[in-house]
Amino acid sequence: MKFYADVHRTKKNSERFRITYTTDGTTFRHVDGFGEIPAGPGDRLFMDTLPVQHTDGAIELLRRGVEVYYLKRLTLLKKARGELKLPKSARGDIKALMSIEERWFRRVTEDFLVLRRMILAYRSLSKTHQQLLNKYRALSEAERVMLKPATSSIEK
Repeated sequence: MKFYADVHRTKKNSERFRITYTTDGTTFRHVDGFGEIPAGPGDRLFMDTLPVQHTDGAIELLRRGVEVYYLKRLTLLKKARGELKLPKSARGDIKALMSIEERWFRRVTEDFLVLRRMILAYRSLSKTHQQLLNKYRALSEAERVMLKPATSSIEK
Protein backbone atom coordinates (compact mmCIF):
# COMPACT_ATOMS: atom_id res chain seq x y z
CA MET A 1 0.00 0.00 0.00
CA LYS A 2 1.23 3.51 -0.79
CA PHE A 3 1.14 6.21 1.85
CA TYR A 4 1.57 9.87 0.95
CA ALA A 5 2.59 12.34 3.65
CA ASP A 6 3.02 16.08 3.94
CA VAL A 7 5.36 17.28 6.68
CA HIS A 8 4.67 20.85 7.78
CA ARG A 9 5.46 23.15 10.67
CA THR A 10 2.80 23.78 13.29
CA LYS A 11 1.25 27.21 13.65
CA LYS A 12 1.57 27.30 17.43
CA ASN A 13 5.27 26.51 17.64
CA SER A 14 7.21 26.71 14.40
CA GLU A 15 9.87 24.33 15.78
CA ARG A 16 7.44 21.39 15.84
CA PHE A 17 6.20 19.46 12.84
CA ARG A 18 2.86 17.89 12.02
CA ILE A 19 2.43 15.07 9.52
CA THR A 20 -0.70 14.67 7.42
CA TYR A 21 -0.98 11.40 5.51
CA THR A 22 -3.36 9.48 3.28
CA THR A 23 -3.50 6.29 1.27
CA ASP A 24 -6.35 7.13 -1.08
CA GLY A 25 -6.38 10.93 -1.41
CA THR A 26 -9.78 11.35 0.23
CA THR A 27 -9.27 10.34 3.88
CA PHE A 28 -6.57 12.36 5.65
CA ARG A 29 -5.14 11.72 9.10
CA HIS A 30 -2.77 13.76 11.27
CA VAL A 31 0.09 12.48 13.43
CA ASP A 32 3.01 14.06 15.26
CA GLY A 33 5.63 11.49 14.27
CA PHE A 34 6.36 8.91 11.60
CA GLY A 35 6.16 6.09 14.12
CA GLU A 36 2.41 6.71 14.44
CA ILE A 37 1.72 6.04 10.75
CA PRO A 38 0.08 2.57 10.49
CA ALA A 39 2.34 1.32 7.70
CA GLY A 40 3.62 -2.24 7.74
CA PRO A 41 6.06 -4.46 5.87
CA GLY A 42 5.89 -3.96 2.12
CA ASP A 43 4.19 -0.56 2.34
CA ARG A 44 5.73 2.51 0.73
CA LEU A 45 5.72 6.03 2.19
CA PHE A 46 6.20 9.03 -0.11
CA MET A 47 6.75 12.43 1.51
CA ASP A 48 7.71 15.93 0.50
CA THR A 49 10.52 16.47 2.99
CA LEU A 50 12.20 14.69 5.88
CA PRO A 51 13.20 16.99 8.76
CA VAL A 52 16.20 15.92 10.82
CA GLN A 53 14.00 15.95 13.95
CA HIS A 54 12.05 13.01 12.51
CA THR A 55 15.05 10.83 11.69
CA ASP A 56 14.30 8.37 14.50
CA GLY A 57 10.68 7.97 13.36
CA ALA A 58 11.79 7.30 9.78
CA ILE A 59 14.32 4.73 11.03
CA GLU A 60 11.54 3.05 13.01
CA LEU A 61 9.47 2.78 9.82
CA LEU A 62 12.42 1.32 7.94
CA ARG A 63 12.90 -1.30 10.66
CA ARG A 64 9.21 -2.25 10.33
CA GLY A 65 9.83 -2.99 6.65
CA VAL A 66 8.37 0.19 5.16
CA GLU A 67 10.09 1.71 2.13
CA VAL A 68 10.55 5.45 2.74
CA TYR A 69 10.92 7.97 -0.09
CA TYR A 70 11.26 11.75 -0.11
CA LEU A 71 10.94 14.23 -2.95
CA LYS A 72 14.26 15.11 -4.58
CA ARG A 73 13.22 18.62 -5.65
CA LEU A 74 10.54 20.57 -3.81
CA THR A 75 10.03 22.83 -6.82
CA LEU A 76 8.23 19.90 -8.44
CA LEU A 77 5.62 20.06 -5.69
CA LYS A 78 4.92 23.73 -6.33
CA LYS A 79 4.73 23.10 -10.08
CA ALA A 80 2.33 20.15 -9.67
CA ARG A 81 0.17 22.14 -7.25
CA GLY A 82 -0.05 24.97 -9.79
CA GLU A 83 -0.91 22.66 -12.69
CA LEU A 84 -3.67 20.95 -10.71
CA LYS A 85 -4.89 24.28 -9.28
CA LEU A 86 -4.64 23.01 -5.72
CA PRO A 87 -4.45 25.26 -2.64
CA LYS A 88 -1.26 25.53 -0.60
CA SER A 89 -2.39 23.29 2.21
CA ALA A 90 -1.45 19.88 3.55
CA ARG A 91 -4.21 18.23 1.51
CA GLY A 92 -3.26 20.14 -1.61
CA ASP A 93 0.39 19.18 -1.19
CA ILE A 94 -0.51 15.51 -0.74
CA LYS A 95 -2.67 15.47 -3.86
CA ALA A 96 0.18 17.12 -5.76
CA LEU A 97 2.60 14.49 -4.38
CA MET A 98 0.30 11.75 -5.65
CA SER A 99 0.53 13.19 -9.18
CA ILE A 100 4.35 13.27 -9.27
CA GLU A 101 6.12 10.32 -10.90
CA GLU A 102 7.98 7.93 -8.59
CA ARG A 103 11.29 8.58 -10.33
CA TRP A 104 11.39 12.01 -8.63
CA PHE A 105 11.52 10.44 -5.18
CA ARG A 106 14.65 9.22 -3.44
CA ARG A 107 14.56 6.05 -1.36
CA VAL A 108 16.28 6.38 2.01
CA THR A 109 18.10 3.79 4.08
CA GLU A 110 18.91 3.70 7.77
CA ASP A 111 22.60 4.33 7.05
CA PHE A 112 21.75 7.37 4.93
CA LEU A 113 19.57 8.87 7.67
CA VAL A 114 22.14 8.33 10.43
CA LEU A 115 24.94 9.74 8.29
CA ARG A 116 22.80 12.73 7.30
CA ARG A 117 22.10 13.54 10.96
CA MET A 118 25.80 13.26 11.84
CA ILE A 119 26.82 15.54 8.95
CA LEU A 120 24.28 18.19 9.96
CA ALA A 121 25.50 18.08 13.58
CA TYR A 122 29.11 18.41 12.41
CA ARG A 123 28.28 21.39 10.17
CA SER A 124 26.47 23.12 13.01
CA LEU A 125 29.35 22.60 15.46
CA SER A 126 31.88 23.66 12.83
CA LYS A 127 29.99 26.89 12.19
CA THR A 128 29.72 27.62 15.92
CA HIS A 129 33.44 26.91 16.35
CA GLN A 130 34.36 29.33 13.57
CA GLN A 131 32.14 32.05 15.08
CA LEU A 132 33.79 31.60 18.48
CA LEU A 133 37.27 31.78 16.93
CA ASN A 134 36.34 35.02 15.17
CA LYS A 135 35.07 36.49 18.45
CA TYR A 136 38.16 35.18 20.25
CA ARG A 137 40.45 37.15 17.93
CA ALA A 138 38.51 40.37 18.56
CA LEU A 139 38.66 40.16 22.36
CA SER A 140 41.28 41.43 24.77
CA GLU A 141 43.59 38.97 26.52
CA ALA A 142 41.52 39.01 29.73
CA GLU A 143 38.30 38.26 27.84
CA ARG A 144 39.99 35.51 25.78
CA VAL A 145 40.62 33.51 28.95
CA MET A 146 36.87 33.30 29.54
CA LEU A 147 36.10 32.18 25.96
CA LYS A 148 38.88 29.56 25.76
CA PRO A 149 36.92 26.76 27.57
CA ALA A 150 34.01 27.08 25.13
CA THR A 151 36.23 26.76 22.05
CA SER A 152 38.18 23.84 23.50
CA SER A 153 35.01 21.93 24.41
CA ILE A 154 33.69 22.32 20.83
CA GLU A 155 37.04 21.14 19.45
CA LYS A 156 36.77 17.96 21.52
